[in-house]
Amino acid sequence: MKTVLQYIKVFISGIVFGVANIIPGVSGGTMLVVFGIYDQLTEAISGIKAIIKNIVFLLCFGLGAGIGLLGFASVISLLFQNFGVQTNMFFIGLILGSLPMIYRMGTSESKVKPLCAVPFVLALGVVILLAVLEQINVVPTADVVTGFDLGMTVKLFVCAIIAAVAMIIPGLSGSFIMMMLGVYETIIGAIQIKSLNFYVIIPVALGVIIGIIGGAKVISIMIKKYKLMVYSAIMGLVVGSVYAILPADFGFNLQTGYGFVCLLFGVLTSVLVEKLGKTEE
Repeated sequence: MKTVLQYIKVFISGIVFGVANIIPGVSGGTMLVVFGIYDQLTEAISGIKAIIKNIVFLLCFGLGAGIGLLGFASVISLLFQNFGVQTNMFFIGLILGSLPMIYRMGTSESKVKPLCAVPFVLALGVVILLAVLEQINVVPTADVVTGFDLGMTVKLFVCAIIAAVAMIIPGLSGSFIMMMLGVYETIIGAIQIKSLNFYVIIPVALGVIIGIIGGAKVISIMIKKYKLMVYSAIMGLVVGSVYAILPADFGFNLQTGYGFVCLLFGVLTSVLVEKLGKTEE
């Protein structure tokens, strides 16, 4: 039976996941790995029976994700506008601090093999390629939605499914996938608390639910059958995400100096979260 402390951790993990998924380039899946609940979440949403069994866990996580998505959108926007380098460096610190934990999770049943380099390099390459595409602004024009339109509803639904699968894969940014599909600004505009647009929210919410549950089912099966290879790929995705969110203004300057302080704080946060998990066990 889970303790109150464990549910608080799950709730906070949900908030971080929600916040991460509104920031292009930052991976919500990576944040799940950082907080040590990636396997648990993918297993919990891998089927109807699993969802019923883990309903309290999922409600805590879902509530946190909703608060992170809706409540922190404006806060994160302000942080990136005024402290972009420092904010990105904090997320990099979270990622770097989680690497030893990912390695231990992946090698808990078997040792690293030379073949592990293949999924690691392929996954690393995918994240770097997506980051380069983002840097050269390969982004379609966003659509304006003012009422019900069947074609737009179907488009938003399908795009949400694709982005939702990306959300739970460490290293991939669901927000960036939305940008590449040309729906990011449409969706972000629709979830502003002052101007909620349910013509957008409803098909996107349904698509996200289907995408996350379907993607989690596949990932859960793969982890059970090919744990070492899957975690090799996860390691590549996570390492690649450091490059993906490296600040554009990174260099030998005062901002980067402050950024390194935030990076260290991120590493410390990641380590403390892992320690909390060990204490719970």
